Order: sequence, then C-alpha cells, then structure tokens
Amino acid sequence: MTVRTTKRQLQAQATKQALFESAIALFKEKGYDAVTVEDIARRAGTAKGSFYTYFRTKSDIVLEEFKAIDQFYEDWSRNLRRYASTRDKLVALTRAQMRYVRDTVGVSTLKVLYAANLLEPTTEKILIDKSRFLHKLVCELLQEGQALQQVRTDVSAERLALIYNRACRSVFLDWAISNDAYDLLKDGVEFCEVLVLPALLVEPPAQRHGPRPARPS
Repeated sequence: MTVRTTKRQLQAQATKQALFESAIALFKEKGYDAVTVEDIARRAGTAKGSFYTYFRTKSDIVLEEFKAIDQFYEDWSRNLRRYASTRDKLVALTRAQMRYVRDTVGVSTLKVLYAANLLEPTTEKILIDKSRFLHKLVCELLQEGQALQQVRTDVSAERLALIYNRACRSVFLDWAISNDAYDLLKDGVEFCEVLVLPALLVEPPAQRHGPRPARPS
C-alpha cells in the first residue's frame, strides 16, 4: 500500500530543507560561530520558532550533513564486493571518501563541519563517533583481513580502524587548512598507499624479506 505525502508534510519538508540550506550558506559566508538562529530563519524566510520545530540547535544542522555523508558510505559499500583483497578494498574506500568530500561536500562545508565540532561544546562529536557506519565498515574490513592473514593481528581490528579513520581525518583537515590547494583525491590515496596501508597490512613474504640474492653462476 502506497502512503501518500500530504501537502502539509511536503511543506514541512520544504521548510526544513530551506533552513538547512540557509544555515550551510551562512556558515560558509560568516563562519559557524558568527551565525545565529535568527540569521538562519531570516535567510530561509521563516520565523525563528520554525527553526526549533526541526532542529534543537544550529549544531543539529551539522549533524544532518554528517547523516548525508554516512548515507553515502552505506550506499557505496556495496561496491566493495568487486575487490578480492583487503588492500584493494581499503584503497577503493579511501578513493571513494576523498572523491566524495572533494566533489560533493566541498572545502567550504568541510570547514564548517570541523569548526562546529571544535567550537560548539554541545555538538555531538560525530567526527570521532565509533558508532558511525564508516567506523563499523572499516572495522569489518580489517577483521575480515585478519581472518585472511592479510592484516596484522598484533593490534585489534577496532584499534586499527581507529588509526585508519584518524589518518583520513588528518588528510581532510590538511586539505581544509590549505583551502583546496591540492587534489584531495590524488594526494589522499597516495597518503593511504604510502603511509597508512603499510602500517595495517601484512606484507607478502617476498616483500618482507626483500629480493633473494642471485645465485652465483
């Protein structure tokens, strides 16, 4: 049975979206800390009271954006079945993250997300929340890799996932500070392959011990 959306529900969705878009635009223009709820409501063309119908505080706007990001990771994760090794899966995940942040989130919104988590004491610290889908996904990949003897086992998969996600956040932060001065996708994947993966993965014996010396003729 198809449930129809009423005109009132559609109007509510439109108002919430207008408030969200107004807030993000103002955060980019004035900085997160300088924007008030009144500013957001005025920009959206609605009353201040309407804001509190949909959001508790302006930090909730930031949470909405993170929900969209996490939904992307959940939808994209189906692509991982294409890859056989843990290494290939982690490289693909890193590439998808970097491309999404570069092309969809953008440097201005990324600055807002980081600023909100740093400046607003009541903001849910979603950036480091281990219950996020992304953290769970990386943990599952590493657990699978450990079972296949492709990932080191002297450190727990949970801890390795934390290290991987911290490393990715460091790239995002550096890119935001540089104000999009380099290609996030290219440099982010390089960072992963050169520094992160060697710390997580078990090297094949041939690589671990180096090339065998040539036999004397």
